Amino acid sequence: MARPQQPDQYVFGFGPDGAVISVAEVERNGRLDYEKIEKDESYRLEAGLVVKTELDDGQSEWAVYADPDGDGRWVELAEGHGPLDLSLFTAPPTPDAGPPVKQVLDDDAYVFHFDAAGQVAAVYEVERGGRLTQEDIDRDETWALVNGFVVKTELDDGRIEQTTYADLDGDGVWQSILLPQPASLWDGALTA
Repeated sequence: MARPQQPDQYVFGFGPDGAVISVAEVERNGRLDYEKIEKDESYRLEAGLVVKTELDDGQSEWAVYADPDGDGRWVELAEGHGPLDLSLFTAPPTPDAGPPVKQVLDDDAYVFHFDAAGQVAAVYEVERGGRLTQEDIDRDETWALVNGFVVKTELDDGRIEQTTYADLDGDGVWQSILLPQPASLWDGALTA
């Protein structure tokens, strides 16, 4: 059986003004493989996220990176093309402001328990009647709290897939959501 893939991790070097001055991919052995920042690429630290923009065949493309546990190793949160609305990643959904949600994807509801660092420590599915059933967190999946969303990343048939959950009314019950188009912000996130 193939060993599960982990999301690519990156280490960014920052200048005194917050500009990204170096980019390195973390290899499997833990060594850093430094990448050249091309002329048509730019990286910037904005609202606690690293944003990469580049021109590819005349089209603007972007990627957003997060360091959800603060260990200095960043993962790609989302990628897309065209204009980037960074508020989708920096502002947690609130009932008053109207969450950036196109639709709830299914009726399954979850309760997450967070550790002292604010990361997902346990996952419970809400059954009929409100009973909670603890779900196993498999070795090929991760759950992370990122800017007010819970993001599940898993390996499915050799591909990394991601599901985003939001607590739309602040009651502690989370549901999977679809963020708005046009960029399909979470599709293909954390891919190599």
